Amino acid sequence: MWQGRNDGEEACHKRLFQCLNKNSNNKLLGFCSSLGVQRNHGRIGSELAPKKIRENMVNFAIHDDFDFDDLGDIENFTTLEMGQDLLYHKCLELLKNNHYAVILGGGHETSLGSIKALLDHKKQIGIINFDAHFDVRIQQLHSSGNSFYKAYEYAQKNHYNFSYLCLGASKISNTKALFQTMQNMKAQYVLDNEFEKSQKMIEEFLEQNEFIYLSIDIDVFSQNIAPAVSAPAIFGISLKEILPLLKLIFNSKKVFLADICEFNPKFDIDNHTAKLVAYLTYFLLSKGNL
Repeated sequence: MWQGRNDGEEACHKRLFQCLNKNSNNKLLGFCSSLGVQRNHGRIGSELAPKKIRENMVNFAIHDDFDFDDLGDIENFTTLEMGQDLLYHKCLELLKNNHYAVILGGGHETSLGSIKALLDHKKQIGIINFDAHFDVRIQQLHSSGNSFYKAYEYAQKNHYNFSYLCLGASKISNTKALFQTMQNMKAQYVLDNEFEKSQKMIEEFLEQNEFIYLSIDIDVFSQNIAPAVSAPAIFGISLKEILPLLKLIFNSKKVFLADICEFNPKFDIDNHTAKLVAYLTYFLLSKGNL
């Protein structure tokens, strides 16, 4: 997987595939699933995303001393619950060893196992989710549409402090009931057509929370630049809008885990979405140091 164009061994020729280092604190982990998307009646295919993302990262030119370690993929599990258990234990192990990890989904069911790990590790977290959907459906089974409500339930059950901020939400993609659930959770949000309010909301959220879980759902982007997702956005945001906000979040030094979800290679056009997700993955791995 990690083979690319080799222009020479000198540092000036360095590309991302030459940055692998088993001793790196920056870990990459794939979660190959669309089981939660299927339960949520979305377009399946996100289980193919982790490998496709890597393929589009290999030749990125590297201009600093960045390195990372690829832990491979969690895959071939028969139930979502089995996969989540594997992801939970892997993330808890990484946190106990003071590693930072970026998890490649998979549908947005990906987030639950890693959030539970951070909750058990720190007992209090703030979640920042860039997403067109709140993903707070009240359902018995876990799906791609309720990871953050399931995480809220887990925090309530264990008496953990839990805060949730969703940025880029679409009003026409979230029912009145979902808005009510957000209110009941005391969660915060910024709509996609008011995205300019995000910076102030993030600054206040970072002041109130010491440990941050960061999630990016690719359907938060406009479908003209990210067509290959489970549920394409009609309005959406741009890459130019999100990057300064991600830098602001990473500058806080409070991000312990991050994920990127809902890329579905089956519906891509000339790798448009794959290239976007690959860039964002590198951005997350480098903690905004591009």
